[in-house]
Amino acid sequence: MKLLRHEAEDGPSVLLFGLGLIGGAVDRALRLRCGAGAMHFPYDWRDGPLRAAQRQAILAALPPADRVAVVWTGGQSGFASTDADMARETALVAELVAMAEGLAQAGRQVDFHLMSSAGGLFESQTQCTAASRPHPLRPYGEGKCRQEETLARAIGLGRRCVYRPSSVYGVTRSRRVGLVTALISNAVRGGTTRIFGNPHTLRDYVLADDIGRYMAGRILEPGGAGPVETMLLASGRAASVFEVIERIRERMDRPLLLQFDPHPSNVRDMSFLPSALPADWQATSLVSGIAGIAIFFRSGSA
Repeated sequence: MKLLRHEAEDGPSVLLFGLGLIGGAVDRALRLRCGAGAMHFPYDWRDGPLRAAQRQAILAALPPADRVAVVWTGGQSGFASTDADMARETALVAELVAMAEGLAQAGRQVDFHLMSSAGGLFESQTQCTAASRPHPLRPYGEGKCRQEETLARAIGLGRRCVYRPSSVYGVTRSRRVGLVTALISNAVRGGTTRIFGNPHTLRDYVLADDIGRYMAGRILEPGGAGPVETMLLASGRAASVFEVIERIRERMDRPLLLQFDPHPSNVRDMSFLPSALPADWQATSLVSGIAGIAIFFRSGSA
């Protein structure tokens, strides 16, 4: 995890748990916006007693009077996660919510920002609106619901924000990069991309850097206690897997090596109406996002 300190006196100290695809984007956006200094801390996802000691070391490093923002962008879960996988991840979230409550009881202003998943909550639902209710079909989505409920029950916190991104893609050092990035990376390297689903499955693809910038703005923005704010982060325009493949093929100007899973379990459509998205949210178009990632990989930066 990473502790980021805002240069401004009234800025928050940010405890960022998870530095993968989305967490890395949040980290970059925070450092660009506020020139934050950073301290890295180990945080063991599997060893509970060790993790408790690590939390104490993190808390000891906090400046005494800072506003604190706890940000969860961690976890290793996905559509294939089991009930046991999600129970472990939800326990991690619960530990951090309890830590935040302890800080608040000690007199600090503490905000909590939780990364959830539109894909897990709205699988098989199309034309979702702001009023659409989650109907998870897998342990993954059920676990995300429980994590949101854990934050909703928290006592004494300031701003509580839940972010529900759709199908995320972007550049990261982690193994989980999303379909778009995997296709581009493999096109550059001559590798084969395995497709879980059929070419006509509809998804809403959203760039990780857009999420990072949006979350950074919310994290740095002062806010008081109130109801949980829940935000759906998507583009508002669904695209089939086939369309994604064709857009990347056009951009890369070379054939793509593909392997389709003969027994796909991830074939249900999902889409979200633009009216369901926050008024201050801006999403990069799929074509522009593909172009930016293609430039990155072709430059040899990866």
